[in-house]
Amino acid sequence: MNAVIRPATADDIGPICTLLHTKMNSRIPVSRWRKLMTYSWLAEKPDFGRIVESEAGILGFCGMVYSDRLIGNAKNTLRPERMVSMSSWYLDKSLRGQGLGREMLLDSVKDKSMTYATLTNSKKPLGIVESLGFKVLENARYVWQRSSANVSPLSVSTDILEIYPQLEPHQQQLMDDMQEQPLTPVLLQHGGLQALLFFSVTSKGENVTWYDLMYASDLDLFAEHGQGLANKLLPDGHAKLSADSRFVQNPDAYGVAEDLPVSRYYISQRVEAHEIDHLYSELQLLDLKLD
Repeated sequence: MNAVIRPATADDIGPICTLLHTKMNSRIPVSRWRKLMTYSWLAEKPDFGRIVESEAGILGFCGMVYSDRLIGNAKNTLRPERMVSMSSWYLDKSLRGQGLGREMLLDSVKDKSMTYATLTNSKKPLGIVESLGFKVLENARYVWQRSSANVSPLSVSTDILEIYPQLEPHQQQLMDDMQEQPLTPVLLQHGGLQALLFFSVTSKGENVTWYDLMYASDLDLFAEHGQGLANKLLPDGHAKLSADSRFVQNPDAYGVAEDLPVSRYYISQRVEAHEIDHLYSELQLLDLKLD
């Protein structure tokens, strides 16, 4: 069966969503799959990823969610970078074993001016990802639980109306872009400094509520006050606050390091690992858990 690999266009959205719903994961409805192609934060999208097409139609897909980000924080100069969240890599069984999956992914990451990250919780594609030059983005995290330990007093707000006026314009843009996504914004303040944080709040395992850090405008401030933030933010009962280790260069004395179930990967010639967060990704658009 002859097949070609090409960029996905707007005309392909319907067939792509049908493929992903019927072949990849029927628990995700077509309406949610469409969000991978219809996100609002980038009006002019280069494409919607890569497809494998044959006379039988679209039989393969590698999703690419684009965003234009300002990388850096208050301690250094912000710079624009185009980031790509890789998503939903699928190839029909009838085409497997011909190298098409590898070619599709290779074509997806050929533009070296962009930064690509894959946050998949599946181990299946990792061998190919590594062979294409992807490096480990993260393989561990720090975890905090509520504690009676004496820590520095903090100001912590989850009130959007209170948070928004205190932010820089580029941070307000983050709030605008993420307002319809399943995220909880938090403003952490201490000693005249502040950090805008975004958390994904989900239930995992034995009904444990996880507050997974998706973004921090000041990683040092977050890391210094991880325990105090956990004490302020986490509800009573079984709850944990977590952050990928690359976000926590100097953790406080209470964070516990643990391995991730599956490593995350990235490829970039312009951006360091700690500069890659989890916003503007398939995680929000498909409402997925981080792990």
